[in-house]
Amino acid sequence: MASDLPTTYLDYPDAFKFYNQRTADDLAWANANATPVNEGPWDDVPAVRVFYIGINMAGERVRLPQISSFWRYRPSSIQLAVSGDRALHQSYYVTGRPGAIDVVRIELGPSMPGILIERPKGSQPVQSTGLIDGKDFYFRESDGFWSLSVGGADVVDQPEWYYEEEHDAPDELSEEAVYGLIAKGAALLRSGTPTMAVEQ
Repeated sequence: MASDLPTTYLDYPDAFKFYNQRTADDLAWANANATPVNEGPWDDVPAVRVFYIGINMAGERVRLPQISSFWRYRPSSIQLAVSGDRALHQSYYVTGRPGAIDVVRIELGPSMPGILIERPKGSQPVQSTGLIDGKDFYFRESDGFWSLSVGGADVVDQPEWYYEEEHDAPDELSEEAVYGLIAKGAALLRSGTPTMAVEQ
């Protein structure tokens, strides 16, 4: 997917202006098309209204039919503060303006039946999250191995279903290869392939 930034701009103020305009456009679209989700409160942080927006491969805004727990909004201004005994006492404090973010954008991969995929991120490992038939999934690839975890109270550490396999791609996986492996894993899950033990 091409960058959201204009192909040419004179300086950083122009880019900043573009970003602010896109945010305003996304918020206007969310208000017109989606039901807001009330997130929080978290400890002393008040609840905030969030509109979840998917941005597909063509750059079009997509209303998300379901929200993955991976995509739940957490206020970025919360920081962990340690006071007193570091092992026993932890408290949270807030910096900035709580609730300032009203739109959370999620870049989506290609549309597949029953699957909602967030575009992969990172390198060693490459990671992606999303929903398969309404259940959270977590995809991970590193050092020639890929895995897919689906469902469960903790989809990363204690998934309902887990599959891992070696692949022979010589270099870093392309986005298309990641989507293909997620589709393969979904097909195995749907066909009744037994779960594997999760590697810790």
